[in-house]
Amino acid sequence: MQSVDDPQPASAGSQLAAARRERGLTVDEVSERTRVRVALIEEIERDDYAHCGGTVYARGHLRSIATTLGLEPGPVLAAYDATHESVAGPVLVVPPGEFDPLRGSSRGGGRTFRWGTAMIVSLLAVCLVAIVILLLPGGDSSDSSDSARQGQPSTPASEPAAPPPSASAPPPTTPAPAGVNLVLTTPEAQSWLEVRDDQSHILLSQLLQSGDSRTITAPGALRIRMGNAGAVALSCNGRALGSSGGEGQVVTITVSAADSGGCEVGGGGGSAALATAPSASVN
Repeated sequence: MQSVDDPQPASAGSQLAAARRERGLTVDEVSERTRVRVALIEEIERDDYAHCGGTVYARGHLRSIATTLGLEPGPVLAAYDATHESVAGPVLVVPPGEFDPLRGSSRGGGRTFRWGTAMIVSLLAVCLVAIVILLLPGGDSSDSSDSARQGQPSTPASEPAAPPPSASAPPPTTPAPAGVNLVLTTPEAQSWLEVRDDQSHILLSQLLQSGDSRTITAPGALRIRMGNAGAVALSCNGRALGSSGGEGQVVTITVSAADSGGCEVGGGGGSAALATAPSASVN
């Protein structure tokens, strides 16, 4: 049993801060090596994990920073776990003031996409088509019912009743998906990823470990920067885009929705220009 006078073990943030100062590194230098934002490293050194996006992301940042500083990640993670509850899976949390893919709006004055309104309009359209299909054959059947109630056959007894004319109604069409639904997976190796929307808001900035997967949804184009492009598999609107570079390559691409329902992929410097066919891969 630990006595009252025993020193408390150093917190995870204080261990990282002490190691950084001991090696004569600045926060900017650690950020450049780990691809973790400067502001987030400063908060972690103060043991403030509010903007890490959850326990899984916080542990990933701690592991990356500790490895960069030459520390064993185990004691650092143990110090963090001693004061934080473990969760079963990752939780994607958008930093305050950034774009919220679920709400489809940003606080920076960007465009607003109302998902709820679009869903209601689509539902009303489907209901209208169903009502038309039900009502069109009803006129002929009502006439036959009136004749039967008056005791008069609707057609001569010697002639078979003609089938009612078939009323054809246009089948409901499925609208092309609005916006971009992007899935990024690192099946065999780790890669650092940064995803921004068309207003340059950061939606994801994280080192993905082997086997990790993230899903990003946005109404406009997405700009993806990959630190190890050969390790990242991309899928957009349900269609695989494959790998966009080789092992260890730093690649930036832009993905936007196409009129056909798929996605268009282009370079990171401008608007998307390369149209991808179904199941096409980015070379």
